[in-house]
Amino acid sequence: MSGCDVRVRELKVGDYERVRNMIISGLREPTARTMKAQLMDRAAIWGIIFGLAAVVGFVTSIDRRTLAVISFLPVFMFYVSGFLYLNHYNLPMELEDCHSSCPIDRYEKFWVAEVRSAGRHEIVGSVALRRMDEYKLELKRMSVDKKYRRKGVASLLLRKALDHCKDEDAKEVVLSLSCQRILAIHLYSRFGFRPRRVYMETSMFGLLHISHMEMSYIRQ
Repeated sequence: MSGCDVRVRELKVGDYERVRNMIISGLREPTARTMKAQLMDRAAIWGIIFGLAAVVGFVTSIDRRTLAVISFLPVFMFYVSGFLYLNHYNLPMELEDCHSSCPIDRYEKFWVAEVRSAGRHEIVGSVALRRMDEYKLELKRMSVDKKYRRKGVASLLLRKALDHCKDEDAKEVVLSLSCQRILAIHLYSRFGFRPRRVYMETSMFGLLHISHMEMSYIRQ
């Protein structure tokens, strides 16, 4: 990164707000793209619904306002469903877990990528590891600020995490991500991760469907 000095360090208490906001922003992006794609896919169906409502309103005495409300109800529920899904990423206490004395459901390690440029320090990426069992770790909270993507920051963070797994003699590293994250899938594949399964997550009302991929890295 020209003119910038990037280093990876462990998370500090003062980093919580910046890291949380960055992670939430990154998590929402693929969901927003999925919402747009599914909205376009269903545009024809909703067009037919609106057309039928107009015909019914023309040939019957049903109040047109009532018909309009009924017609727009699926669209409204779709957006409410998406909004609720987008906003469940509040990460309650998850960042604090890495400094908790309680060993249950906490991060084993949590790093951030920090850019130093023109006397200014800025956190631009993060990655964490959660212990699943003696020989298995889960990669979590991989996120890079949009302005610093495709500049090697994600590779730097991923290499740091995998080096730690090697030092800890972990045999397997697993992760889960949205199938919309094509560039991230390519990055993980380049580092030796392989797909295990694809599964679907459905939001409230069952209107929004988000596909996820599980990937696994096996140390030889």
